[in-house]
Amino acid sequence: MPLVEQLKPKNNSAACYFPVSANSANNKYEWETVVGFFIKSLHNIELEKTINSLDDFKLLCKTQITNKLDGEPFWHIIEKMYFDNEQVLNISPEMQALKVLNPESSNAGDERLTAFLVGLLGDLQLTQPPESHLNFLEREIKTVFDSPLVTKKSQKLKKFNKPYLPESSEFFQKDLAFLVGYPEHFLQNIKSFLKLYGFLYTAQLALNVRGWSSQPEVKPCYFILDSEKASKERTKLQLHGHKQVVESSYALFPYLALNESLQDAKSSIVPLWELVGELTSNDIDALNNYAADFHEDRKLTSELLPAENIDQAITSLIKLFTEQFKKGATRETAFNNFVKATRETLIKPFEQSRGRAGSYFVLNQDYLLLLTNISIGSREKLRLHELLVEFQNRGVFFDKSSEECLIDLFERMGNVERMSDSGDAVYVKKTI
Repeated sequence: MPLVEQLKPKNNSAACYFPVSANSANNKYEWETVVGFFIKSLHNIELEKTINSLDDFKLLCKTQITNKLDGEPFWHIIEKMYFDNEQVLNISPEMQALKVLNPESSNAGDERLTAFLVGLLGDLQLTQPPESHLNFLEREIKTVFDSPLVTKKSQKLKKFNKPYLPESSEFFQKDLAFLVGYPEHFLQNIKSFLKLYGFLYTAQLALNVRGWSSQPEVKPCYFILDSEKASKERTKLQLHGHKQVVESSYALFPYLALNESLQDAKSSIVPLWELVGELTSNDIDALNNYAADFHEDRKLTSELLPAENIDQAITSLIKLFTEQFKKGATRETAFNNFVKATRETLIKPFEQSRGRAGSYFVLNQDYLLLLTNISIGSREKLRLHELLVEFQNRGVFFDKSSEECLIDLFERMGNVERMSDSGDAVYVKKTI
């Protein structure tokens, strides 16, 4: 039976599928720390408890290197090169894990955001880290990092929920696997990559969460480039851009909280659209009783009628979960905290106001190059229209005006090949 054994009202939580809390004090996030936690999970490593700070790691490296160099005369130079500016973290991707040596420097928000991103990994694991090109000193430092004194393989069992957006999760895994193969590029872009997918997944989740009767699909979400002008006359941007995503994000908390309340969150749970497909007429009484208990517990005033089928039962519960957050209700503050933190953390980095023209989703050149490289992937180049399809597969859409600006930008960067004056013969090359 897919439903939890005892359906009863409880505190609202969307934690199984979303990192944001209804408690504003728990919505503090530091992306550098998130990168460290993510790297630990990606490489399945744990840091030894005896290493509590970067200084502890530095002392181990000092012992290792001074023994090899027959004394300490050069150590202060090495210390200045790698430790004073924390460049040691950039020797190899795995060493980004040292960003979370001190657990007191992190908070619950960082761990929830990491869990959200790790959830997109599914069962993807790196069996062997890619080889970085290191000099003699870097090899010695990396040897210390890989030693049992510093790291070990994690023995924690990972719990995975079924992805809410299977297609987006697949592209995340595919793009990450490609990026990992270029260690230097990975180091430069991992934070941007996680922020980009954090936003794209949030946008698509918001646009799809109301469609619980069928499996989600990528919905149009239009961007402009930061170098182009915006205009209210651009219909696609107005109908399927910033405004649509922000308004849709208001549905995230009630829908995800409902889904989580119906299942045992201690084990793996499934998306609402999948759960509904597993329910039968035998579950209708349990859902009706739950709706009645929830209606009374939340002191709601709307009329509640018994459902006659599964669709009616879910529709009724959705109305109740939404009503509990209405203006003036006791849970309005919690709802506003959730909405505000969602926008501040995951949406705002790609949001830009263009005065009277309104607000738009904007990609700057760095994000565009990252998106272009992962979209081309293992191939050397793609036709422009093929590249645009790859963008759309990941949730990034451009109108005709933006497409023209895109070609101009690619030509200025020198990664375009024109086989003819025809648009179909324009190829875009990756830059790594």
